Amino acid sequence: MQDKKILEGICCEVENCVHNNGNCCCTAQEIKVKNRMAVLGEETMCETFEEV
Repeated sequence: MQDKKILEGICCEVENCVHNNGNCCCTAQEIKVKNRMAVLGEETMCETFEEV
């Protein structure tokens, strides 16, 4: 998985996402974050997440 291009500046700790290259780097072409009512970062959700 580490040969895929990563999104610079995007760190991801979700280990069971197909876009995580194993080094906390996202390999999705783009990401979408949802929850417009979020006040804290942990209240946001990555809409690009795909389970391994």
